[in-house]
Amino acid sequence: MFSLDSLFGRKMTKLFDLCLVNIYCIITCIPVITIGPAMTALYTVLLAMSKDEEGPVTKMYFRAFASNFKKGIASGLIYTAVLAVLILDIQIWTTSQSQYKPMFVTATMILIALVVMAGCWLFPLLAKFENTTKNMLKNAVLFAFKYLPVSLSMGIVVTGYAVLVMEYIFSVWFLFIVFGVVLLAYPWTFYVRMRFEKYLEEQGGRS
Repeated sequence: MFSLDSLFGRKMTKLFDLCLVNIYCIITCIPVITIGPAMTALYTVLLAMSKDEEGPVTKMYFRAFASNFKKGIASGLIYTAVLAVLILDIQIWTTSQSQYKPMFVTATMILIALVVMAGCWLFPLLAKFENTTKNMLKNAVLFAFKYLPVSLSMGIVVTGYAVLVMEYIFSVWFLFIVFGVVLLAYPWTFYVRMRFEKYLEEQGGRS
């Protein structure tokens, strides 16, 4: 038997917690309109885990889900609505016979990339800071452009990953439920935490 206080025990506990919070996130995303609070709660837990400050993840997740419900709903709905419209738009243009098809498809793809990039920052921002919905959305865009190379790379990875998951969901559904979201979100958390800490230092510690 191994001790939970050993290095192996701590790593296994963290792995179990990651799987658990991934399951919670997927379940609470099912109503769709709750994607915002669910992703905010996920990043609340992951930010704590990245600093080894997590407590009982079940309690932490659902407390964050409840406390961020209002602002998460507003930001999440706006974000998913914009993304859904752009995806629908590109589907329409790809089947169009218009001579302007290449131009509009390219423009829409660029907009989708920008929205995905901003989304990579939006939910960690909601988890870390208190602000209005308008300012949260604005700051997500500002962070995405401030760290453009990394944000763009993450946006490409997220988009490619989403396409693969949708393509093979019936084959990998169990793996996705267990760690499909945290597989990308947890590593990304370390980067955004570093940038948030730098931002707070520049702002004199104000959150």
